Amino acid sequence: MSLDNLTIANRYSKALFELAVEKDQTEAFLAELKQLRQVFNENPQLAEVLTGSLLSVDQKQTTLSTLTDQASEYIKNFIQMLYDYGRMANLVAIIDAFEQRYDESHKIVHAEVTSAVELSDEQADAIATAFSKRVGAEKVTLSQKVDPAIIGGVIVKSNNQTFDGSVALQLTNLRRALINN
Repeated sequence: MSLDNLTIANRYSKALFELAVEKDQTEAFLAELKQLRQVFNENPQLAEVLTGSLLSVDQKQTTLSTLTDQASEYIKNFIQMLYDYGRMANLVAIIDAFEQRYDESHKIVHAEVTSAVELSDEQADAIATAFSKRVGAEKVTLSQKVDPAIIGGVIVKSNNQTFDGSVALQLTNLRRALINN
């Protein structure tokens, strides 16, 4: 029975995260894994090359060694294990799941804020602070998007939740209230 990508990512990331916690190296593991993810994202064919028949086993091992020459022993072993078990195609998903576990354990929330105009750093910081209190997070990492259609205010989306404080929504609600009365 073949496992799906999400199941594989969750299992491997859980084991790796538990090891990182045990060794008190969660930040170091995350930093190394982010670098590795960047390499795979910038070279999307890399996982296929490492699992396909295009290269010999020796060439694949040389490529793996190049990928891990600056890595800690734990990450080297992890990458080798993924290679040995034919899981290189799951690497990015595993790293994503590891980062999600890290964020949950450190109460870090990622959110997208949409505003009608570009936010200043002070405005973005104020929104992040207010949002962190609302959701009980230690830290909120914001990505910003500008959409003039919302007229004013902001919309914050995070973890499948939307907090809409836009003028456009207020006008829509006012319109509905006027029609219903």
